[in-house]
Amino acid sequence: MENNTKVSIATTRNWKKLNVQNIDNKLKARANKTNSIKQITPIEYFSDKENIPNTQNIIEKLLKINQPIINIIFSLINAYFKQKDINFKKENVKTFLSEYSHINIISSVLDINLPTNENDILGLVYQSLCLEGEKNKAGMYYTPSDVVVEAFESIKCKNTETILDPCCGSGGFLLNAPIENPTQLYGFEVDPIAVMICKANLIVKYKDFEFNPQVFLCDFLSDISLFDDPDTTSLKNKKFDYIFTNPPWGAIANNKTYPDTYAYFLSKSLLSLKAKGFLFFILPESFLNVKAYSSLRLKILSDYSVKKIALMKNIFNGVSSKVISILIENIKSNDTIDMVCDNKTYKVENSHIINSPNYVFSLTNDIDRKILKKLEIKGKYNLEKSDWALGIVTGSNKSILLDKKIENSEPIYTGKEISAYMMLPPKKFIIYDRKTLQQVAKDELYRTNEKLAYKFISHKLVFAYDNTGSLFLNSANILIPKVPTINILALLVFLNSELFQYAYKLYFGEIKILKSNLCQLQFPNLSLDENKMFSNLTKNILQNDNHSRELAQKAIYDFYDITDVEIKQIKEKI
Repeated sequence: MENNTKVSIATTRNWKKLNVQNIDNKLKARANKTNSIKQITPIEYFSDKENIPNTQNIIEKLLKINQPIINIIFSLINAYFKQKDINFKKENVKTFLSEYSHINIISSVLDINLPTNENDILGLVYQSLCLEGEKNKAGMYYTPSDVVVEAFESIKCKNTETILDPCCGSGGFLLNAPIENPTQLYGFEVDPIAVMICKANLIVKYKDFEFNPQVFLCDFLSDISLFDDPDTTSLKNKKFDYIFTNPPWGAIANNKTYPDTYAYFLSKSLLSLKAKGFLFFILPESFLNVKAYSSLRLKILSDYSVKKIALMKNIFNGVSSKVISILIENIKSNDTIDMVCDNKTYKVENSHIINSPNYVFSLTNDIDRKILKKLEIKGKYNLEKSDWALGIVTGSNKSILLDKKIENSEPIYTGKEISAYMMLPPKKFIIYDRKTLQQVAKDELYRTNEKLAYKFISHKLVFAYDNTGSLFLNSANILIPKVPTINILALLVFLNSELFQYAYKLYFGEIKILKSNLCQLQFPNLSLDENKMFSNLTKNILQNDNHSRELAQKAIYDFYDITDVEIKQIKEKI
């Protein structure tokens, strides 16, 4: 089986080893969209929603044509040129058409009338004809026009300034750029059909100009001298006044510097920006907090000026990732950053982010900083010297996990059964044979007398106590803490507290509870009486004393001298 998915080679190898059935169906499932054969019309990309029914009818007709997509699109471009009264005798139009003269024109497509009030009807149709799997692998999710228009609102481009989109697709950003002369526009793109559409779009928009669109079939991330046109090699080291784009999102194999394509695009675009130039990127929200991008965040904070970060609603149909936009100016500055969330703008100090763990962009104010300072002042120890273990990876939960206890089986807990302080009754059982499991920790870590288990995928810290030597699935991880002056029961009060949940969210903001992040949390030096007091609270909670849960939260707030105003802030943030 060819491994052209986002499932790792190791995973597919283990599926085969464990005789997992219907691998092809697993790869076509929603969680593995790179092999999806569905076609999705990007509703969010329409400029006028009234055009949706007519456009979908057109797409249905085009899908019935048994011809390559490039033939369909080029034929559609010719039809669109006629609708928009493009002069086929103009030199730039003749040059464009001759460039694609090798493509067969489909006569039936020439009679199709496209909506003429759409910002990019050609790109919209192209996206609709492509399979979801192809779009996912190529990162082909074009930016809605309202987002693009808003991006350019504060830009007043002079007639000598240049604008680049390093992965321009069919030209969404270039078409909305606030300029009068198309020779100021540049676009790079690896998809030849998108390049063709982008050139056609620019010819239509600037039909009164005699110009050849500066849109080039090349990979911005490789040597920019590798153009299809040798005369464009002078662009290799060119710098631009503005760089606006929505780069593809996707992992880069075996690349520790740039784990994702969008991070690579961002880093290289910054190097292609003129002094005092502006850069605008659409990115996944994970860029703000995931540790893998911490060095790039520090580089930006140290050498550039982040003007604005806006948390946006889900703007791409079929994509669940939360989205942000970021505006950066190529000057060094320690000014505040405007962070926009739910139409409210918050001022965040650049220096505060630089001084935080992992340089996370989080919404903080003076109250937040006072609270975090109280934690830092009392912080003395961390979890670095503790023992850690991952939950079991079976390789095939369906065939290995049991719904009922049978002979020689035992409970295995998942993340769903972990609640604060204690575990809920198990729902799964397993015959524990290490040889049949894909990934398993040392027995002594599972069977130790006392350990903590915590949810791995979670928006909050949730730690439970286990003294039964139980097994855990990989949706849960294990911690055997070794913190001076704090025993395991007392530590639970800190880890399950609202205060530590609040600190974790501001410091890291991830939905994964990572060992590397947990090791950066600071714990105090407790007296014997304080350790005993916190430990007794946990003992009472484990005896189902719910009142002790409230007392535990209050005890943490009192220990750190958290005021009522600060408690209100904490509760609002979490």
